[in-house]
Amino acid sequence: MVVSLKQSGSWNGRVALLMMVLFAWRLPLLYRQSPGQDEDFYGVPGMTILRGGLPQIPYIPSRDPTTIYYMADVAMYTLPPLAFFWQAAVHLLLGDGIGPARVASALAGLGALLLVNRLVLVWTGDRYTAFWAAIFYVMCRAFYFPATTARPDMLATTMGLAALWTASRQPTIATRRELVASGFFAGLSTLAHPMGIVPCAQVGLWLLTRQAPWRSRAVAALVFSAAVLGTAALWLPLIVLHPDLFQIQFGGVVRRGDGLVRSLTAPCSVLDFHARMIWEHANPIQATLCALGVAWAAYYARRNADSRGLLFHVLVGPLLLIAFMGRHPTKGYYAYPAALASVGVGLLASAIDRWAARAIRLPHPCGRLLVTGVLVLAMLPGAGLQTLIAHLRNWDNPHYDADRFARQLMADVPAQRVAAVDGYYALYFWLAGRPVVDAIVIPLYFDVRTTRFDYLILGRIGLEQVKPHVESIEFIRSYGDRSDPFSHYAELYRVREQRAPTGGD
Repeated sequence: MVVSLKQSGSWNGRVALLMMVLFAWRLPLLYRQSPGQDEDFYGVPGMTILRGGLPQIPYIPSRDPTTIYYMADVAMYTLPPLAFFWQAAVHLLLGDGIGPARVASALAGLGALLLVNRLVLVWTGDRYTAFWAAIFYVMCRAFYFPATTARPDMLATTMGLAALWTASRQPTIATRRELVASGFFAGLSTLAHPMGIVPCAQVGLWLLTRQAPWRSRAVAALVFSAAVLGTAALWLPLIVLHPDLFQIQFGGVVRRGDGLVRSLTAPCSVLDFHARMIWEHANPIQATLCALGVAWAAYYARRNADSRGLLFHVLVGPLLLIAFMGRHPTKGYYAYPAALASVGVGLLASAIDRWAARAIRLPHPCGRLLVTGVLVLAMLPGAGLQTLIAHLRNWDNPHYDADRFARQLMADVPAQRVAAVDGYYALYFWLAGRPVVDAIVIPLYFDVRTTRFDYLILGRIGLEQVKPHVESIEFIRSYGDRSDPFSHYAELYRVREQRAPTGGD
C-alpha cells in the first residue's frame, strides 16, 4: 500500500520535530566527548582532504607493509572514501575538529530517520506506524552510537535505506529511472563502507524474486547491478594514484575478512555471536523490542497479501548483514538492521493502539498518547540521558570538554617534542600542529614502538592496551577523574632514555 506525499504531508512536521530533538539532545556532546572507537582513524580524513586532496591518517606513519595502515599518512585506502568527502563538505561549513566530523554522521542519521518513515508509508500506508517506527529508531542505541560517531557506518546505512526505498516505491517492477536511482544509492553505500554490499544484495535479490515475468526481473536486476558498479567505480580515480597502497591496505582488509565463509561453515556460532552482541549493545529492553517487532512484521505480512516486500526486507536485511559480517565485533553496522526492525516495532505499536481502542475503549488520541509514552519510556534506558545530564552538570569543567582537556595535556608537553598520544587525543595534537604519533600497539594496525617519541599520553583504553607493552617510561601526572565514567582521563609519561625503534623503516 502506498500513501501519497499529500496524505503524509501533515506528518512531515512531526518527523522534523524528531530531527530537531535529536540535534538539541545530542549536538553539544558531539563537540565535548573525546573520540571513541576508530574515530582517531576515521575522524581526520575529511580534514586532510581539504588540506591536500587525499584521505590520510597523518599520525600513523606505518612503514610495515603487513599492516592495513601501511603509509596511511600518505593515502588511506582501508575504507572507501565517500564518508570522508562528506565529512570534508561539513568541515567546509563548520570548520575543523571532531565535532563537525560527527555532525556529518548526525546529518546522515537524520536522513536515515526520514527514510525509515518513508519506507513504512510505502509498505503499510499507515502514518501512525511510520511515526512510531521513527520514534523507536531515533531512540535506539543501534542508531544513537553510529549517528554520533565519526565513522562511515551511518552514511552507508542511509544510502542503503535510500536504495531500498527507491526500489520499493512501486508495487510492481520499478521503472528504469527508479532502478538506476536505487543502484546509484546502493553504489554510494558501498563507497561509504563495505557493509554497503548488504543493501546491494538485498535489493538485487528482491528484484529477482518479485512477482513479475522472469525477463522483466532479469532486466531489472541487470540495470540495478550496472548502476551499482558504475557508482562504485567512482573510487577508481583515487585508486590509480596509489594502486600499491590500495592493494596493501584494502587488500589486507579483504583478505582478513572471512565473514561470509564463517557464516556458511558455522552458522550457529555466528548467530549466537550476534545475538549476544545485540543483547549487550542494544540492552535487553531494546533487543527484545527488536525481536518482537520482527516477529510481528512476519505475522502482519501473513495477514496482508500486499506486504510481501515488507516481510522480505525485514527478514532478509538483518540475515544478510549477519552473513557478511561473520564474527566482526564492530557494532555500528547494526544501524541498518535496526532501521528495518523499527518497521516491525511501529506495526506492533499500531496493533496495541487498535487493541486499546477496542478492548478498553480508549479514544484514539488517548490511546496514541499512551502508546507513544510507553514506547518512549521503554527506550529511555541507554538513550544517552545520563551522559547528557553529567555534561550539563559539569559544563564548565574542562575534564568534560575534550578540546579544553587536550589543551591541558599539550601544556605539559614541550612544543617540539614528539608525543605518542592515545587515539582519544591524537587528533587534537595534530590540529594544534604538534608532532604526534598515535599510541597503538596492534600489529594489524600500527605499533608505536617502531617510531621514536619523547612523551607518552594514555587514556583509559591505552592504559590497558598500550602501557604494558612500552618500557622505560616515567609517570609525570594524571588528568581528570578515573573513577568518573563521563569524565575524560589521561596519564602523562616521559621516556626515560632514547630508544631504538623495535622495527619498521
